[in-house]
Amino acid sequence: MGNSVLVFVSHSSNDKEGYVEPIVQDMEDSYINVWIDTKKILPGDNLRKSIFRDGLDKADIVLLFFTNKSLKSSWVDKEIKHVLREEGKKGNNFDLNKIISIFDSKETYDEICERYPELTDDLLHLMPQNYDKKHLGQLISAIWSKYLSLQGGDIETQKQLLAKDKESFQKDKEIQELKQKILNLKSKNSNQSQYDEFEKYYSSKRLEGFLKSKEIIVNSRAVDKNIISNLTELITFGLVEYLNPSKVTITKKGKDFIQWYILEKENSPTS
Repeated sequence: MGNSVLVFVSHSSNDKEGYVEPIVQDMEDSYINVWIDTKKILPGDNLRKSIFRDGLDKADIVLLFFTNKSLKSSWVDKEIKHVLREEGKKGNNFDLNKIISIFDSKETYDEICERYPELTDDLLHLMPQNYDKKHLGQLISAIWSKYLSLQGGDIETQKQLLAKDKESFQKDKEIQELKQKILNLKSKNSNQSQYDEFEKYYSSKRLEGFLKSKEIIVNSRAVDKNIISNLTELITFGLVEYLNPSKVTITKKGKDFIQWYILEKENSPTS
């Protein structure tokens, strides 16, 4: 979203729903562009390339979510070691410029100190499961402070950058919301158009034989064409198609039509 600070969220998938996602939403509401797998990785994408090259390497800040579950995650461990290695290549062995760590309890903090001692010299923030506005405010402040310090310049320049980033983020967010509304409208119109088409098929009274045999047709990969009445109409309507000269099979559209019939006609209180 826009040119706002890009924050990669390293976390365990087991923490996502109850812990990570609410914090992510709060960060986005604070004009922070969050890189999280569920929003950035699409079906068919290369997982390692998406996470390491498109996510971690391009992020301005890497936010490490430390919990009992994430400390057991091999993926989180790989992400941490990748960032530390890349930072080391830049000569940042002692100044981990892009890392902010948060932890959910004292027990987790103690484990971090033992396993990743190099992280304890940098920013760490307590974010319990029932975090409050104070916890959130400290985290948001740390993200923006770290980001703006990386941009360089005086305080006034940093304020201008922040204002510009927020404006860009908000505009892009509005565009994304508008695009989603358009997609939803198109989907709604498409479904309505198909329902109108199915209504016409049903009203023609020429598909009664097809509907009476619906269970056989749906549950069979191939059906003898001679047992189906009005085959020409069914093929014309796109409800069935030939498998070979003597066998036919139902199409996706045919399955959708039968589902529509069951919901709208067969099980309708007025039918």
